[in-house]
Amino acid sequence: MTNDNPLAHPFPLTDARNSAQLYLGLPMWFMSGWKGRLLSNRCGAADALGEYSQVFSSVEGNTTFYGLPTAERAERWARQVPEHFRFCFKVPESISHAADIPRQLMNQGAQLADFIAPLRERIGVLLVQLPASFTPQRSTELFSALDMLQQLLELPLAVECRHPGFFLKDRHEVSLLQALNRLAVNRVIFDSRGLFQDGSMSEAVLHAQSKKPRLPVHPLATAQNPVVRFIGHSDGLRNRRYLEQWRLKIQQWLSEGRSPYFFVHTAGNQNCPEFAREIVRFWGGDMAVWPGERVSDDPAAGMTADLFV
Repeated sequence: MTNDNPLAHPFPLTDARNSAQLYLGLPMWFMSGWKGRLLSNRCGAADALGEYSQVFSSVEGNTTFYGLPTAERAERWARQVPEHFRFCFKVPESISHAADIPRQLMNQGAQLADFIAPLRERIGVLLVQLPASFTPQRSTELFSALDMLQQLLELPLAVECRHPGFFLKDRHEVSLLQALNRLAVNRVIFDSRGLFQDGSMSEAVLHAQSKKPRLPVHPLATAQNPVVRFIGHSDGLRNRRYLEQWRLKIQQWLSEGRSPYFFVHTAGNQNCPEFAREIVRFWGGDMAVWPGERVSDDPAAGMTADLFV
């Protein structure tokens, strides 16, 4: 049954003529340090998804990047989330980082499909994160792999390119954008501008700067579900210029009938729930009361963020 209450949807329509909405999420649904904050004090890893999904409408599925869980676990995850929630799992690195991606898909595709099956109605976008060593010279291989994934899974896809050669606004980037448009595949946009302007020298920031990509931000939508991964400066005020740019871009995408995904990261991710709440407030919205802060009779309990009305 479809829930038509707009408060069940984190970012309601900006245009009643379409069903576009923005999905907001974090890189994962559980960190032990979130207990007593985003999550209740008694929350364990097994219960965290249910509490997380009372606040956020999506999540990056980094778990699957390192290996596919069982179909039984996928079934449990599907039962823990409301109808409007969407997972954005990553294709395993054994596929996306293979020397020959289409060949590896032939070997592992059935296993991936088995994992996806119980979650199909809760999948937003399947993410393909390429290694920085994947050059534009392998574009034909990429396009073939994306076509194979679409035929195998029949789900929205988004690809994250990390080689600088895909960001030069030359024939390679034009070819990429044309192919993604033709295939109706989304492009993942990783915005790390705030992170790399952060001179705080904390261990978490230095570690993140050593691991995260530092690439130009080209906010071009090639399909219905553009994906933004945003990692900001540790000083929230230093992110406002970028967040205002994203507010305008997201409103544009929504007005075009697209449903974008916006994932909030911080260095170390210990405080990314707080950063996400800052973003929602900066954009003029309200976030649900967190399970870790909830009063049992709070009428707002269980309602997700209300934004871009």
